[in-house]
Amino acid sequence: MAKIRTCLFGLGHMGKNHLRVLQEDARFELVAVVDPVTDALPTTASAVPLHKHLPDDLTFDLAVVAAPTELHYSLVTKLLEAGHNVFVEKPAASTEGQARDLVALAEKKGLKLAVGNIERCNPVVGALRGVIQSGILGRLVHLNGLRAGGFPRNVKPGNNVILDLGVHELDLFRMFLGPLDIVHGVGHCTQTSSIYDAAEISVRSKKGVTGTVHVNWLTPQRMRSIRVTGSEGLCLVDYIQQTCELHGHNLSKKNTPFQRLKWTTDAQGLDSTSVPVAQKESLKEQLDQLHLYLSGEAHILAVGAELIESVSLVEQAEKQVASAHVLPFHDPKSGH
Repeated sequence: MAKIRTCLFGLGHMGKNHLRVLQEDARFELVAVVDPVTDALPTTASAVPLHKHLPDDLTFDLAVVAAPTELHYSLVTKLLEAGHNVFVEKPAASTEGQARDLVALAEKKGLKLAVGNIERCNPVVGALRGVIQSGILGRLVHLNGLRAGGFPRNVKPGNNVILDLGVHELDLFRMFLGPLDIVHGVGHCTQTSSIYDAAEISVRSKKGVTGTVHVNWLTPQRMRSIRVTGSEGLCLVDYIQQTCELHGHNLSKKNTPFQRLKWTTDAQGLDSTSVPVAQKESLKEQLDQLHLYLSGEAHILAVGAELIESVSLVEQAEKQVASAHVLPFHDPKSGH
């Protein structure tokens, strides 16, 4: 496959990360960067044209969109209408209706459209998927996701912690469990009266597996983890450290791919082991998956119906919190 001529839209925090990995990958040729407010590329970047607006005569195969979320729908629509494949940062759009429009437009045009739910491409998630598929945990009962810390530098109206952080866990839960229903939500607005900066979302799968997602921008330390409880065991995953642990009674005796691992057994008879994880930067694995998708090969990116549902779940969670479960705002400056 020839090099994929790529144009990057947006040079904020994630845009700079995309710039770096695109320029490090020989399969992609970054032909331009478009950002209306940036005057120069990072000093570590290779030279590439930087435009305030997209030139009419610029030709490229793929648009990587890392613009603010509120611009995703209009920008992706224009790019698809112009005949470009698009990879857009999460969330793909602000509403389920917008996401459906984008997917339908891509299908109509015969183009590729994928969203950057990056934790799908974290190698430790691949390890967790293998654990779940092996059946070593027995029947899945409950998933608990924690994503805390990392208050954004600039919080714009329309953004919130569910949209920013919750989208990852909701998407992963959906990937592991299939279609989900949002059954409850509660949120806090501690810094600004109209913006959730902490939230707890409960979900249920069609097969009765439940899940809880806790997200907040407030915790000083960044925490990213998931706990999967089954009828016969427990799996603990740390996204940042890329570690995956198994715990349970008699797990080492089960006929699974993990039987050959080094297990320890405590005084209560609890078996424990660490599942090997081939550590790799998630953003680079995501680029590998994007190349597979563009090449027509099997991949793990969220596209089509999964792209739509990843937006829908966030929208449903926001509505749950907004309609009945927003806790009172207390101005931290007033002391009340």
